[in-house]
Amino acid sequence: MDYTISDLPADDRPREKLETVGAGNLTDTELLAILLRTGTQGKNVLELSGEILNRYPLSELGDRSLTELQEFNGVSRVKAGQLKAIGELATRLQNEETEQITGLSDVTNRVQDMRYLSDEVLRVFHLSNGNDLLHEQEIQGSVDAVDFRMRDVFREALRENAAAVILTHNHPSGRSDPTSQDVAVTKDAVELGEKLDVTILDHVIVGDTVSSMRKHDPSLFTT
Repeated sequence: MDYTISDLPADDRPREKLETVGAGNLTDTELLAILLRTGTQGKNVLELSGEILNRYPLSELGDRSLTELQEFNGVSRVKAGQLKAIGELATRLQNEETEQITGLSDVTNRVQDMRYLSDEVLRVFHLSNGNDLLHEQEIQGSVDAVDFRMRDVFREALRENAAAVILTHNHPSGRSDPTSQDVAVTKDAVELGEKLDVTILDHVIVGDTVSSMRKHDPSLFTT
């Protein structure tokens, strides 16, 4: 018996199901059906989507020609283009690697541009428990000193659900040794981080060279 999406119980219709239980609880077939929107005579969009995915995984759709995709009854040239776009997105997401910061060398690679800034800037890396880079935050300062707004730093860290942060800032003078103010700010940040359950892993200073305050004085990072 042929039926359309409107004949299905509301709880089984992909769009309604997405609204009630969330996209994460839908199958690939249901998600594809939402994107394709319509089926064809005698075949609703769920059936069409299932037929397509039975032949080609999502990640392979982008490799198929428009002609190949149009072999499915109900797939017009427009729908074939949609399928190719969906497949390309799936491939890109599959190949996308999460950036990680696992040591000072990773930080150094990400702060080289700060050596040439005429004003001081605070750059903060927000990390997950597994050292995945969740977010990069930048706070502008002046030529004399960065305005270390730690509330802003930790507010962003909590918003990103970060387990740890690495602070970095530049010295336009070219000197990378920490000042007494750098030490004081680091101590305050570590203490506040302890209260908020966000670990300060390091405070890196960028001059003509890059200096790790953790390497310079590990005791700063214990309370």
